[in-house]
Amino acid sequence: MAAPHVFLVYSIRDAKGKTSTVKINFPVTVNIGMVQDFAVSTATMINSLIKGQIMDAGIGLAVDLSGATIRNAPDPNSDVEEGARFSWRSAAGAITNFRLPTFDEAFMVSGTRNVDTEDTTVDAFVQRIIEGRTVGLENASPSDDRGSDIEALDTARESFTSSRG
Repeated sequence: MAAPHVFLVYSIRDAKGKTSTVKINFPVTVNIGMVQDFAVSTATMINSLIKGQIMDAGIGLAVDLSGATIRNAPDPNSDVEEGARFSWRSAAGAITNFRLPTFDEAFMVSGTRNVDTEDTTVDAFVQRIIEGRTVGLENASPSDDRGSDIEALDTARESFTSSRG
């Protein structure tokens, strides 16, 4: 059984009205206010990487994303079945991952299934996950499900998942 941890979940809708989620883990000792701040500012980054619409985020309760710059409706070409899976290595050497549904294919390396991690928009998101977000003396930094800090991107690849009914 996984150790206690805090997690942040974004719900993303595509043009067909289908939804999918992204889950990001934090250690149980994280300041919940910092996770909320992380959620709002990171939503803006995710929004620039996907074609779908971020509908909401939660940390066991709803997070107000009104401060985030996100679209009001999904891009007509968005599809939750099309996405990108980001795998991360933690300080403990574990791999943790999440999938961004409706990922914008413009951020893929042409002719491959790899996300273009050299792109400045993608790199800003990767650095956010690795470094977290610091405001004053407080930091919200993602972790694996045992609370070990994420230290590096392991892989970022296209991830097609068929939706169910």
